Amino acid sequence: MTQEEMRREFNALYSMMANSNDIRFMHTFGQVQKEVMEWAIVNKPELAQDWLEKLESIKWGNYLTPKEAQKIVDGMEPTAPWKLDQWQAAMQQYGYPVEKQPHYNRCALWVTMNMIMSDSSETLEKYVDGPKLFRLVHDLAVDKLTDKDKRFDIRDYFKV
Repeated sequence: MTQEEMRREFNALYSMMANSNDIRFMHTFGQVQKEVMEWAIVNKPELAQDWLEKLESIKWGNYLTPKEAQKIVDGMEPTAPWKLDQWQAAMQQYGYPVEKQPHYNRCALWVTMNMIMSDSSETLEKYVDGPKLFRLVHDLAVDKLTDKDKRFDIRDYFKV
């Protein structure tokens, strides 16, 4: 088979599985996925890590991979205030958890806090400063990421 023929066959089989109520099809795909991941972990660990990060999305309502988050933060105008290591140190200093299952992962929280500061820092700094500012931005970000009506979708917002 050519690469294109294999691609078409895979897509047809995937479509058959996705549109079926037969659990055996999902188990077969899962077993093949396990074999592919085992091969990638041994032979292409960077690629396996990327795939694992994408698969982790099933655990969260708002989710970004580390690469997606870094790209978003790097592109913020005005510039985002916290690099990942600075943000993690501040989160630890204040004793805030960086994730809240099933609502958001650490990358979604980091990006959302940077988004709030990038968009509204001048306004926020009129009313609060120092440690209170970080706390306020944290709480506003958590509000967005855990909103009951689930209108805020970080992936949709940043088009990833």
